[in-house]
Amino acid sequence: MTADQDSDFPFLGRLEELVEELYQTVPKALGEWGEDPIHDARVATRRLKAAVDLMRFVLSNHHRKPFGKALRKLRERLGPLRDFDVMIRQLEELTSQPQHATAASWLRDHLVACREEARDRTRKQATPAALLAKLSTWTDVRAEVIEAREAVDSLLAESLHLQLDAFAERAGRIVKHGQGEAANSQRRQDPHQLRIAGKLLRYTLELAQAQGHKLPASVLRSFKSMQEALGDWHDDVVLIECAMQTSLDGSLAYHDAEMQQNLLSLAQLFARRAAHELEKFSTLWEQRGQEVADVIRVQFPLTRTVSGSQTGHDQSGSDAPPAPVALPPDVTSTA
Repeated sequence: MTADQDSDFPFLGRLEELVEELYQTVPKALGEWGEDPIHDARVATRRLKAAVDLMRFVLSNHHRKPFGKALRKLRERLGPLRDFDVMIRQLEELTSQPQHATAASWLRDHLVACREEARDRTRKQATPAALLAKLSTWTDVRAEVIEAREAVDSLLAESLHLQLDAFAERAGRIVKHGQGEAANSQRRQDPHQLRIAGKLLRYTLELAQAQGHKLPASVLRSFKSMQEALGDWHDDVVLIECAMQTSLDGSLAYHDAEMQQNLLSLAQLFARRAAHELEKFSTLWEQRGQEVADVIRVQFPLTRTVSGSQTGHDQSGSDAPPAPVALPPDVTSTA
């Protein structure tokens, strides 16, 4: 495909930008440990995964799977590093508050040590160059994307309808739970899966925009606000679990009862924050959710009826809960 032809296929151009972004950011993320490069590289892998998942029916397993595996390996390296960066930053913001300064400082220092351990492990596992070398299969995937270019618009429409349905169903469950209707439902509310579904939907909308499909800015802002609330909820929950796991691993209640009490108070603070973010999401969804859904459905009309069974898997993501941050044994004991 020539440069002129490539400009007529913006979807492919966007994928090439993301691959190039990985080549630029991964050495900085896994060599210099920059917080922004770690975040940017991780998001780039997720956006590329969304694109590969979108095209999976028109890509051969022989090329798609090795490329997907390379992206997964990068995410596995970047994920814990990103979690540590976020938690340390959250705690740093609390070190100036008298009520939580002691516990926040203690846990922050502990996580800084854990992050260094995680960096050491990452250095030993594979070099940035070795990880990037596994992305060489992109050339073959790219060729197949070009061959299937005529299918992109229909795949986008079908995928967006399915993802929107999955997201709306999960969002409705969260809203009902917040309204006290959980006891009448046999299905538990799961904000983690809602967040995953929202990420996938957002990345697919970004791909649609890159392909030339326009959406009102107000709709995108509304959806971004909903996602940010879910993202903040997740950050708070991850920190709660980390604080509790650190306490258990170090038998803190046995050795430092006062610090244990301070840590529990800190966890309660983040639990309140997490609950607030879910309430915020529920309010946003009730106020703007129908508008967002209606606009997406109108902008991407279906040419045929599709159902979840036609996709081959649940597009909202894995049903597994978020994995806790791994804390090295030699740094989890309390002082």
